[in-house]
Amino acid sequence: MIPICSLLQSSVERLKVQSCYQSFLKVLEGPWDLIADEILLSEYKRYASQFNAKDLLTVLQKRMIMIEQSEQEICRCRQFFSPDATADIIHAAACLHTGSILISNDAHFKDISEAGIIEVWTIAEAIERLRDYSNH
Repeated sequence: MIPICSLLQSSVERLKVQSCYQSFLKVLEGPWDLIADEILLSEYKRYASQFNAKDLLTVLQKRMIMIEQSEQEICRCRQFFSPDATADIIHAAACLHTGSILISNDAHFKDISEAGIIEVWTIAEAIERLRDYSNH
């Protein structure tokens, strides 16, 4: 799951956004797949509307591979989340289905990651690892 960066006011923060944007472009141009589910796509659509980023959403959608999880995968992931965390369960199940890495700063993915069900990277880890990968 790739975050949408928003513009920030100070020049220092603008540099951070530029770095984030450049890293984001590397992700889009890289050899890896961007896995998504219907809930994630609807979240991205909401963010694109909120931040006037519909062109970015269009680019993302062209790279996304939409996944439909099985009930078995959803059930396997459900035990690691609160009952009201349906979206997170579906995101985790999409990663379980494909063997993908979930990229999120949300702490509630910690338990499923520590159990070894799916691999989870923070956004900072993902940027660093993808930057290292693209430099080789």
